[in-house]
Amino acid sequence: MDLNATLMAISDKIPSESLPIVQDRLKSVSEEKLNAIAILPLKSHIVGLILGLFFGFFGIDRFYKGDIGLGIAKLALWIVGIATAAIYVGVFILCAVYVWVVVDLFLVWKGIKKDNFQKILQVLG
Repeated sequence: MDLNATLMAISDKIPSESLPIVQDRLKSVSEEKLNAIAILPLKSHIVGLILGLFFGFFGIDRFYKGDIGLGIAKLALWIVGIATAAIYVGVFILCAVYVWVVVDLFLVWKGIKKDNFQKILQVLG
């Protein structure tokens, strides 16, 4: 795989400000490392966004990103909010979870791209 094809394959999966860094590093790597980057299992920020939109209350977007602890915390907080909604404490908890879900739409989107960038840098060594 050549340099341009590799760059096109990864350009939408990493932060745009990191693309020149990767481009400079890719110019001096071997064909073997280019192929390794081409088959690297990078996560899709679009999938993270869709999971956040539809299943964000359950923490599925965080599980997908790899933040298991935050996914469990979000899920637990949602369960506690639903269980205590009848005594109005749960309403405030559910409002907090809603704010968390909205903020996570942006954090997971950017976080997946940063994680992908770190994976590429590890391969490049």
